[in-house]
Amino acid sequence: MLQNDSILPLLESRWSLFANRTQLPHPHKMWDAIATLHTSPERTYHNIHHVADCLEKFDDWPDKPTDSARDAIELAIWFHDIIYDSRRADNEDSSAALLTHFIRGHALETEAIALIMATEHKEASGMRSEEIICDIDLSILGATPETYTNYATAIRSEYDWVDPETYQQKRTQVLNNFLQRENIYHTEHGRNAWQAQAQSNLQSEIKQLAHPTS
Repeated sequence: MLQNDSILPLLESRWSLFANRTQLPHPHKMWDAIATLHTSPERTYHNIHHVADCLEKFDDWPDKPTDSARDAIELAIWFHDIIYDSRRADNEDSSAALLTHFIRGHALETEAIALIMATEHKEASGMRSEEIICDIDLSILGATPETYTNYATAIRSEYDWVDPETYQQKRTQVLNNFLQRENIYHTEHGRNAWQAQAQSNLQSEIKQLAHPTS
């Protein structure tokens, strides 16, 4: 994985082009917020590398929406985890509020805010843009076993304030909730690309949580 000092210039260039093309207000202040908040040391998963991974998955997405829908998805990717505190349950609301602070009244505001809120992963079925960003956000679940193990370790680090027994119970509940879905992913592309591996990864982590020394 690229270090922050390697990846940030690449992402800053991409952001500059995107912000210029979509005529976002305050692009430099927005970039400062993106770079600063996503590189906080306590953010071992929900950080600038997660943003970069999501952007890469979106670049590779087949049959992307065009025009404003495409731009709203990309803007939401940049901002969907900009506020992240594992002790809070309102991160999406706070992230959406910060984006509104920067782009109030912009043509992309309403749709981008809706997409950020969709990453709460409560309901996105039938809404194409929401389905795409949710599947991209959860694509890590279908990563290679090695990458998934690193992800699971990073998530545990973000919750290092939670005692082991409570973490095992709560994390297992989250993982089982995904496994109990008819489909983890909303889109055909997501299911084809990540579903089978995600199910295997989730089951493996549940077993590891139950037997941490095995």
